[in-house]
Amino acid sequence: MSQAKSRLVLDALGTGRSGDRLSFRTLLALLRRCARLLRPVRGHLLALFAGFGVLAAIFVPIGLLLMDAFWTRALEGQPLTDWQARLLGFATQPFSEGPLLDPGERRAVLRRVVTLGVVFGLVVTPCLLALYYYQVWILQRVNQLLRLGLLDRLQELSLRFHADSRIGDAIYRTYQDSAMVTQLVEVLILVPLATLGRFLFAMVVVACFDPRLAVLLAVLWVPLLLLGRASSRRLRVAFRTAREANAALTSRIQETLAGIRVIKAYGAESFEQERFEDASRSSFDAAFFARQGLAVFLVAIFWVVATGLVLTGAIAAHHTLQAKPVALPVLGFTVFTLGLFNYFKARFGDGAGNLRLLFRTWGRTQDIAIGLDRVFEILDLEPEVRDADDAVPLETVREGVRYRDVSFRYQPDRPGLEGVDFEAPVGTVTAVVGPTGSGKTTLMALLVRLFDPQRGGIEIDGLDLRRYRVASLRSRVAVALQENLLFGTTIRENIRYAVPDASDERVREAARVACADEFIEQLPDGYDTLLGERGTKLSTGQRQRLSIARAVLKDPPILVLDEPTASLDAGTELRVLRNLSLWGEGRLIFLITHRLSTIRRADRILVLRDGRMIEAGTHDELLARPGGLYRALVEVDSESPASSAAVGGGS
Repeated sequence: MSQAKSRLVLDALGTGRSGDRLSFRTLLALLRRCARLLRPVRGHLLALFAGFGVLAAIFVPIGLLLMDAFWTRALEGQPLTDWQARLLGFATQPFSEGPLLDPGERRAVLRRVVTLGVVFGLVVTPCLLALYYYQVWILQRVNQLLRLGLLDRLQELSLRFHADSRIGDAIYRTYQDSAMVTQLVEVLILVPLATLGRFLFAMVVVACFDPRLAVLLAVLWVPLLLLGRASSRRLRVAFRTAREANAALTSRIQETLAGIRVIKAYGAESFEQERFEDASRSSFDAAFFARQGLAVFLVAIFWVVATGLVLTGAIAAHHTLQAKPVALPVLGFTVFTLGLFNYFKARFGDGAGNLRLLFRTWGRTQDIAIGLDRVFEILDLEPEVRDADDAVPLETVREGVRYRDVSFRYQPDRPGLEGVDFEAPVGTVTAVVGPTGSGKTTLMALLVRLFDPQRGGIEIDGLDLRRYRVASLRSRVAVALQENLLFGTTIRENIRYAVPDASDERVREAARVACADEFIEQLPDGYDTLLGERGTKLSTGQRQRLSIARAVLKDPPILVLDEPTASLDAGTELRVLRNLSLWGEGRLIFLITHRLSTIRRADRILVLRDGRMIEAGTHDELLARPGGLYRALVEVDSESPASSAAVGGGS
């Protein structure tokens, strides 16, 4: 699905949550939101309903005629109606002169009923299967639309949201909670419509025999509605707890597998196993408690319906013993007989059974609604960074970048940057250094609008970043991250990640600039070598060079290198920096680094401390400042026994 289409899905979903109690009002609100998801498949839904309607219009009357022919004609020996005679293929009617069929005629009717019933089943079954498969396809497509919309929104949300959330919870919402939309459409639209239709049909048939018993069937609604109202809130709280526990378990699994190398290195397998067992036990307990509550609700429904069945069965048996006349002759019945007693029990049982199914569905809906509630919680979040109405595309960078009195805080009590002001022209290399937590990475995160500053602004070619479209801005900036995240595909596809249609020549050139070709060509499969999950088959330095190659292939006017050579030996670092210097002519490069050998090559150095830019200048200018922070960092570096000691910690 295209990004534009998934955007339409998000816009169609609207906002609003169903609340703790699933009242009819909140249920309708939830259905309205889900109904918007059905718009792309409304043609298919109309075709599905039409198919079920045609099938019912053709085969329901046939089924009723066959049932009547079996119960009253074949068993009791009454003559067939003209319709039944034609349906069963008899040429003459009646077969005998008397009021009842003789034994031979009964057997003939019975054979025809059984034969036609088998044919009827062979025709109806494939039609129903085809319609049910069509229904599954429609509902899964709706689920696909919701998953795409949910992932699109998760990608739009800021890093602040993701920093405060667990990955496993987002995975569970995307994979498991979103699947509830298929259940909701089926359970609260398709199943209730069919169930209510069968219930009303049973009500009409029962009313034809005895209207008082039809009233009794309708009265069963009262205790069932009271049960549903009393149980709704408790079930929803239990199901929400269960889903949150399952999401926590998913997070525990994700964190354990993501950190498997650290776990093994520290011999912490037993500790992690215990933590997993605790999470799994909590998930089990929460799920069991929720299902226990649902089971109690279903048992209560069963007893209400069973009471109604026993009572009406006794009344119908009394009518049969007394041979009481029916209220309205239908299907050839005029008085209560044994055949009518059985037929009446079946129809009343259908009505009561469908009523029970309807309220069982209501119980299931509590869980379904909670799952969708968790999905809508994400969809209702507004991204912090969005395109302005008058935003324009960023075509290229001609002049450079300017930070004007930029201030940013992650939290009110957690400063990020304060009053940063500098200019970086095109064709220069700007190094950003400082102690750990000084705001180096935050400075560059603002450049690609992962966040927006609370005060001041950042300009490219004199225009504030907020006036550019986010997608075009990020397409003009490449970032080689310190994390060096790679994917479990080939080396070629990892380098091509930002430019999927790049030619092999461009891939090789990018690898050459990053000095990655040196080890790639030594691998048995070269650029087609499959990497393990997160690139674990490569060393840290090799992963770092692939990350640089990926950024170079993007061929951006602005390149941000976050600790680009931290894991490289001195010789490889020298070659990579020389290649980047030649490749970067006419481009703007930012270096976030702590290695003195890298900093020396910058045209300008920015020194940060506690979110403030306290020094700026060339290497020589900053060294000439007595008591300066940069000079102090260099002096510490010169005293370190390691040649690549830190000028500043991580960012």
